Amino acid sequence: MVGESGAGKTTLLHLVLGLMGPTEGVVRLEGAPWSGVPERLRRPRRPRMQAVFQESHASLPPHRTGWEILAEPLEIQRRGTPATRRAAAARLAARVRFPETALDQQPGVWSGGLAQRLCLARALMLEPALLVLDEPFSALDPALAGHLLALLLEVKAAGTALLLSSHDLRLMGALCDRTLVLRKGAVLCQGGTGQLLSDPPHPHVRALLEAVPGLPASGPSGP
Repeated sequence: MVGESGAGKTTLLHLVLGLMGPTEGVVRLEGAPWSGVPERLRRPRRPRMQAVFQESHASLPPHRTGWEILAEPLEIQRRGTPATRRAAAARLAARVRFPETALDQQPGVWSGGLAQRLCLARALMLEPALLVLDEPFSALDPALAGHLLALLLEVKAAGTALLLSSHDLRLMGALCDRTLVLRKGAVLCQGGTGQLLSDPPHPHVRALLEAVPGLPASGPSGP
């Protein structure tokens, strides 16, 4: 999903995650109703859906170490032993280039980029069917963003569906098969990412393309 600030991207993500209910329509997860279902019935299915929010520090428990934060999803699901959970945490931290020495620390001492990387590692611990990402690269420098882009492409190739919210159309062109353009809380247009970005169907989409530094007005060629 792409759109300017206030377009409704985060609201739509919250609908998908079941954090709020739609005023009309139905949200389905893997073909079964998700919205309008009591939380006690949704809870067993929640591990299938994980999220990485833009405000990474706000989504991390401030008084737990990195080790504890990464092991928590496995503990809740009663998977493995303390030793195997710690090993899994080390593997995921390495995949997102989170330094193992920082796992002994608490989130308050981490930079925004470190916090964002740990949030991604935690979201991947349960190997979700759907990974929801709200501006996941906003706090990262270009080199690290490139590494995590490659990691998400691996996750996608392994069968995890990605639902991404961003204003970065280059990122969409590299990662997304389909793009939904939102404007003022409504769907402006949607379609295959390559086609939509190479031949913008609406002046607003062209304006979004032109607003990205270094991106030709005609858009990228797609994945």
